[in-house]
Amino acid sequence: MKVLAIDVGCGTTDVLLWDATAEGENQAHLIVPSATRVVAAEIDEATRLGLPVLFEGPLMGGGPNMAAMKRHVAAGLAFFATPSAAGSFDDDLEAVAAMGVTLMEPGEVRGSCLGAAVRVRSGDVRFDELVRALALVGESAPLAGCAVAVQDHGRAPAGVSDRLFRFDKLTEVLAPAGRLERLFYEPGHIPAHFTRMEAVAGLVDPGLPLVVGDTGPSALWGAALAASTTPCLAVNFGNGHTLMALVHNDSIDGLFEHHTSALDPAQMEGYIRRFAAGRLENAEVFADGGHGVLPVSQPFDPSAADIVVTGPRRRRFASMDLPLVDASLHGDMMLTGCYGLLQGYLAHRQRN
Repeated sequence: MKVLAIDVGCGTTDVLLWDATAEGENQAHLIVPSATRVVAAEIDEATRLGLPVLFEGPLMGGGPNMAAMKRHVAAGLAFFATPSAAGSFDDDLEAVAAMGVTLMEPGEVRGSCLGAAVRVRSGDVRFDELVRALALVGESAPLAGCAVAVQDHGRAPAGVSDRLFRFDKLTEVLAPAGRLERLFYEPGHIPAHFTRMEAVAGLVDPGLPLVVGDTGPSALWGAALAASTTPCLAVNFGNGHTLMALVHNDSIDGLFEHHTSALDPAQMEGYIRRFAAGRLENAEVFADGGHGVLPVSQPFDPSAADIVVTGPRRRRFASMDLPLVDASLHGDMMLTGCYGLLQGYLAHRQRN
């Protein structure tokens, strides 16, 4: 059985082709630029050539692609987008139009004369190209299933903070038992507010069993696999977000989320110690620009359990006066999210 796990980050997309018959170090895997970086490079090339851009396709993550769009518009060049693709920049399409993007319905695109416009395809995963790339290096065996993780803020109602909405939706699913598998979904069961998960699910071969989830819980579940203690404190220092939770097998107790760029080692150490003591309050984290905190049910001693850290920004926090363990699964920290994602996939498939 081979399962393709695709962990879509802001900086990289991490790919694991898990083979149930292979040792961990022999699993085929790739670390490639994230889709938002690929799209940004395509937009920048159009800017360099002085050509208009037509951005079309499903909703995807923002970040580098949005920065590239702004550079293109600032250069005085036309930028057209279909509504679904434009939603990658902001849920509020009026706000996207105010950035200088001309919105076009798909029917208008087909009937328009855009001349030399460079067509840039949106989407968090280019599934067919990825499968062909694996085949080119010898991995052409049929897939048994697929699992994809994206960071989904969710579509918040008007006037509601994206940070607050995302955190509330993550934590409400965990009640009452904190089972991690509840944060992973099969097609047809993805909550309507998780629009990015829904969009990426539509990019995968519909004939494959599929599970989608969020990158944060995937990283936490994967990090726990590298721990020598149960429970352990898992911390993911991602390019965009930092999450932590007390993980016990396939369940978590408590949850913390903040923006990595807003944290420094001393501040993060304080957060960890007060999270463990049950004294960190949601209002404080939100006021500091983070998403929030769900307190642990029982305080614990952070020195008595493994503090397993993962994520590409973890070295920034190495000076914390805490016993840290690198979550280097089978020698590659970048696959932590893929292995956590795989756990979500297997939990759903075993239940069916």
